[in-house]
Amino acid sequence: MMLRNYFKIALRNLWRNKLYTALNVGGLAIGLAACLLMALYVNHEFSYDGFHARADRIVRVTTTMTTPESPLVLASSPVPLATTLKRDYPEVETAIRLTPFEGVVRHGEKLLKEPNVYHADQDVFTVFSYRFLAGNPATALTNPNTVVLTERFARTYFGKTDVLGQTIKFDKQLYQVTGVMADGPSNTDLPVSALLSRKFTGTRSWVEDDFPCYTYVLFREQPNLADFSKKLAQIAEKYANPELKKMGAEGYSLRFPVEMLTDVHYSEGKMADTPKGNKQYGYLFAFLAVFVLTIALLNYINLLTAKATERAREVGVRKASGAQRGQLVRQFLFESWLLSGMAVGLAVLVVLTAVPFFNELLNIRLQISVPEAVSLTVFTWSLITLAGGLYPAFVLSNYRPVEVLKGRLGTYGKGAWLRKSVIVFQFVLAVGMIAGVLVIRQQMNFLQNHDLGFTKERILSVHLPDDSTAQAGATAFANSLKNRSEMGGVTLGSGLPTGGLLPMASTNLVSNGRKREIMSNYLFIDDQFLPLLNIRLKAGRNLSSDRKADWNGGFLVNEAFVKMAGWKQGVGQTIGGFGHKGKVVGVVKNFHYRSLHNLVEPLVLIYNTFPATSLMVNVKPEHLPVVKAIWQRHYPAHPFDYQFLDESVEAQYTKDRLMTTVFNGFAALTVLVSCLGLFGLVTFTTGQRTKEIGIRKILGASVVNVVLLLSKDFLKLVFIAIIIAAPVAWYALDRWLQDFAYRVGLEGWSFAWAGGLAVLIALLTVSYQSVKAALMNPVTSIKES
Repeated sequence: MMLRNYFKIALRNLWRNKLYTALNVGGLAIGLAACLLMALYVNHEFSYDGFHARADRIVRVTTTMTTPESPLVLASSPVPLATTLKRDYPEVETAIRLTPFEGVVRHGEKLLKEPNVYHADQDVFTVFSYRFLAGNPATALTNPNTVVLTERFARTYFGKTDVLGQTIKFDKQLYQVTGVMADGPSNTDLPVSALLSRKFTGTRSWVEDDFPCYTYVLFREQPNLADFSKKLAQIAEKYANPELKKMGAEGYSLRFPVEMLTDVHYSEGKMADTPKGNKQYGYLFAFLAVFVLTIALLNYINLLTAKATERAREVGVRKASGAQRGQLVRQFLFESWLLSGMAVGLAVLVVLTAVPFFNELLNIRLQISVPEAVSLTVFTWSLITLAGGLYPAFVLSNYRPVEVLKGRLGTYGKGAWLRKSVIVFQFVLAVGMIAGVLVIRQQMNFLQNHDLGFTKERILSVHLPDDSTAQAGATAFANSLKNRSEMGGVTLGSGLPTGGLLPMASTNLVSNGRKREIMSNYLFIDDQFLPLLNIRLKAGRNLSSDRKADWNGGFLVNEAFVKMAGWKQGVGQTIGGFGHKGKVVGVVKNFHYRSLHNLVEPLVLIYNTFPATSLMVNVKPEHLPVVKAIWQRHYPAHPFDYQFLDESVEAQYTKDRLMTTVFNGFAALTVLVSCLGLFGLVTFTTGQRTKEIGIRKILGASVVNVVLLLSKDFLKLVFIAIIIAAPVAWYALDRWLQDFAYRVGLEGWSFAWAGGLAVLIALLTVSYQSVKAALMNPVTSIKES
């Protein structure tokens, strides 16, 4: 009976104040939904490869080659390393190797270049806990020419997952399907679509195979990386470094750094590695999740207490009629429970609706654990119920009926400083977020419009097959394109890998009379590379197909190379590297062959078109079918693998753009929720000053006077927030910009705009209640107060 009365009273109060109910429930729901989405994303980012059952016992071994100039850091390692670790170290349960498969997959009429295919040791499923849908992981890769596919891979090529015993061709070799795995989660640093059996047998060199494999080690117990690193140093000294000395590589040595599997995704700076993440984004969204939830809760409490104070007379009447304090406490707590329940339920619906769009936007798969979600929902619901209900429950229920009915509450000043502090805090965040949006937009526009030093529009990059027969036909393919009027120019070589994964090698030179070796990036080009991309020469000339000396002895270098070499004049200098030895014939102006996150590094360009890995052609997108038709005539057994250069350049900043979009969305939410908080304080204050406003109007105050009177107090809070937010936002944005080697400068106008927008938003928020109070009949104002 009592519970039914509580329910009736609560519904009546909520229905009587529909706008208040909508604002409170909506504001809290938006804040909760945003927080939950960000929490899901942060959990996704900080749990990479945690789905493997033995993740805490798995490490990846990488390679660092020390050179006379700068170290060469690789994600891969020598083939014999895994065998040595399994054989000589009892703490190692097993070690496995994965080598990327770079060929073509064929089945029926399907002919595709499939990413994320690896040759693997048979113990791979002992190390990694992939979930099998069919087949036996213990024996799946025991026999030669066997393959385990993922569910997605099987559906792509077979149209079904029941494919055990069927065959599929990888390059020219048939493999029998012996297992089908469930698709892995998106938060893995090593996405796998197929695993091919391979026996790593025989004696292999430690240094002559270009470190072709990723090595993962499973320990019997949780490893001590410091101790294990010392043992790896002994392996390098015993096996690898003596081979380097025999080769005459003076000043060179190897070591094998290790990293836990769960740390690999954020371990940047290695060649031949998988794409890495930015941990700063995870920290940013964790910060946003906490503060969006904090703002939403503070707004909820502000609005709830503001409205609850208006019910003081109701409390007085009920207490005068015999209601006990305990009954009033339970009533207010029940109302808070009902209101917060509505908000939590709405937030859950918003999250369930938004997750698919969020996944599509960020190209990830957020997964919601039902038990954890239920626990979190119940905990949040209970927390909000107590946070929002305790003030009216214990403060208002303590009012003396006589004082309340006489209007002697004196509540205007009580807690005012706390409410104002909350508004300042909220607008500090709002101003900071607005400034962040403006600066981030500037930086992204800068990235999009910055002069890269080469032409990227209408340049089609075609990946050439890597088998010897196909390579022999590369020149004929290029000549066929040159003969077409739709083509503006063609170049063969290594192309322009905008991902920055260029070959690196040491370059021998003489600087100030001293022999030096500089570790530099290399590009393999022909004489059409510079004119096709409009790369400018600073000094000297281009390489020429008519000068045979250029084929093995001509070099182009960039300005960064000249600077590192310490030369005053680059042209004419004698250098050697990558099988070439000769003179620098030209110096090209620096161009950004990597993203603007990185400084332009020393680059050497040499004439080398065999084997060519890429062909670039100047062509309009509408003439792409012409290129494809010529390709199919020359390479009928290979898929047409291409990308326009401007698209590949833009792809370097995909993560930045996505994070910017998400940041902008949550910035808008922060501003919205802050406005709701300000609206709550305005509602509370105007309610407390109703009689004052009526008296002022009777004495001759105009509507404008009253609006200014009410607005100036709140604008003071916004100006205080701007003063606090400006230096904090400046510091945070400066730190974010440090991640870009080339960036915009922080300018005061961004923060002035942010402050101005905050003031405008505050004025619009305040004006509704201020004008409403100013237009009220003064007689009615005095009577109602």
